[in-house]
Amino acid sequence: MTDLLFHRSSALSPPPPTMAPVSVRDILAFHKIDRAMYDKLVAHGTAPEVARNIVALFMWLELIGINVVNHIVAHPDPYILLRLAAEAQTILDCICRESPPRTGAESGLAIPLTASLVAEPLDLRFFHCNRDVAVRGVAETLEGVGAVIFHDGLNAALAEYEAALQAAEGRARNWREKKPALPAELARPYVVRSAPPPEDARSMFITFSKGYPLSREEIVEYFTEKWGNCVERVMMEKTTAPTAAPVYGRIVFTSEAFIGLVLNGNQVVKFTIRGRQLWARKYQQRRK
Repeated sequence: MTDLLFHRSSALSPPPPTMAPVSVRDILAFHKIDRAMYDKLVAHGTAPEVARNIVALFMWLELIGINVVNHIVAHPDPYILLRLAAEAQTILDCICRESPPRTGAESGLAIPLTASLVAEPLDLRFFHCNRDVAVRGVAETLEGVGAVIFHDGLNAALAEYEAALQAAEGRARNWREKKPALPAELARPYVVRSAPPPEDARSMFITFSKGYPLSREEIVEYFTEKWGNCVERVMMEKTTAPTAAPVYGRIVFTSEAFIGLVLNGNQVVKFTIRGRQLWARKYQQRRK
């Protein structure tokens, strides 16, 4: 991946008024390293949703001064990506867990490669203490440029266009030939999604142990305490009898990316809130 290093030479910023707006192709070209890492992780058996989270975490680490990406590109060990990806998974588990990591070996030695990239001490306790910032940073990456970077259709269109462009340039040595037109989906300006996706895409179905439900307030408080203002609303089962307790409900998050971080490749996850169990999975609307 060393030939992709030049894409990190400058940051993408809003172009001056005299310049054309940043296009989808520009975003894909700038983030070729990130997409290449994602593809390699998937090729080694990592679930796509987990690979997305790992690469998005790498990108967030880069923003706070822990340059994992350049280290991977410059390192001669071809397996350095997999080793740092394993540490990234450990960090993701840490920022999603309820209790902080224990002091000592569990915290200090769990991410030695990542910690070696900064001069100051770094361990899992740092990420757990700042988990609200980390989760929001990763979620914003996934909702922003991640929507382009991890879009298989757009990447396939770019690969096809670049192949056609290279072929045309090769033939142009012998005779004049027009360059292939840039596909419309790659030429359009890159715009950060302003409106959130529909509620169904941002929802998780939740169930409780029978007789041990949780209130809306307790659920909102739990996730807000962990990750900040990430819950839009909570809906509970409407019971017929006044004394009957709800056994299921639905959480609507402010961003779809929170669901991918909660599940991180799992079908169902369990939380313990005030001594009671809550099981959560991605919400799927029933077809009529």
